[in-house]
Amino acid sequence: MFKRIIIFIFASLLLVSCYNISKPEKPSHLLSKKEMINIIIDLRLLASANGSNQIILKKKGIYSEAYVYEKYKIDSSTFALSNNYYAYHIDDYDEIYNKVRDSLEALNKFYDELLLKEEAEKKKQDSLNRIKKRDSLDIIKKKDSLKLLNVNDSIIDVILKKKKVTPKLIEPVSSTTNQSQ
Repeated sequence: MFKRIIIFIFASLLLVSCYNISKPEKPSHLLSKKEMINIIIDLRLLASANGSNQIILKKKGIYSEAYVYEKYKIDSSTFALSNNYYAYHIDDYDEIYNKVRDSLEALNKFYDELLLKEEAEKKKQDSLNRIKKRDSLDIIKKKDSLKLLNVNDSIIDVILKKKKVTPKLIEPVSSTTNQSQ
């Protein structure tokens, strides 16, 4: 019973304390929705870099938030105040994040399609290379077989010259009249 009373008092205090949330003032340098969308997209893209890429970026002295702030010529407090203002105005904030999500999905789709095109081109190029390689091997085999025929012919010629024998034609065993009978 005592637990329930404590939980009820705690919940009541929490509700009462959250009641007087004051509306944030509009910052003097409020970022437009479009700027917020672009900044958040860049921040998300840089944050999505995996661990090894983050290490490379940090080794080169590139810190994602600082880079984005410098790119858009703002400071962190301007972004924080604008973000706080839009977070209070939930409809605007929801609109911003929906556009960010849609943009990132479109970008992801674009790169997926590009990757598929590159893979298809690579497969096509690989198959062409295999055909060229196979054709070149066939040509080499034909050249080798022709050389062997020439070598074999020359061996026969040498043997025949040593024996001084001229090749004769084979005479048929029977005539055509015997075949019809």
